[in-house]
Amino acid sequence: MSIVGWSLGGIYARELAKQPGAGVRQVITIGSPFAGTAEQTNVGWIYRLLNGQAPAVEATLSARLRIAPNVPTTSIFSRSDGVVAWQACIQEGGGRHTENIEVDGSHCGLVWNPEVLSVVADRLQQPRDGWKRHARAMS
Repeated sequence: MSIVGWSLGGIYARELAKQPGAGVRQVITIGSPFAGTAEQTNVGWIYRLLNGQAPAVEATLSARLRIAPNVPTTSIFSRSDGVVAWQACIQEGGGRHTENIEVDGSHCGLVWNPEVLSVVADRLQQPRDGWKRHARAMS
């Protein structure tokens, strides 16, 4: 199966794909802050307001979230997201099965953005054993 996850759903998709025997073919994340800190979102201030303290993610969990699944993984991000810092959506390391693709759009608008849907459709049509980077992918 291919899993597409938006925002926190993308973090769940990546973690599910890391489970042995999960049967995941590829993961596509949209505006998902897997590589950042809890402070790299514009909802951190709401957490502080409600809880009286800064949001925190345990260092070991943060390190685990940064590791890409061992399947083709596409991260779609936007510098104009407005909720999640784009840097938190970038898979570092340039693995042979990972790619980062920049689009223009707001966090809430990414899920129906024609540019995003085009990338998702292109990624889903990739043959199981013939995955290649998208033409617009950054390393």
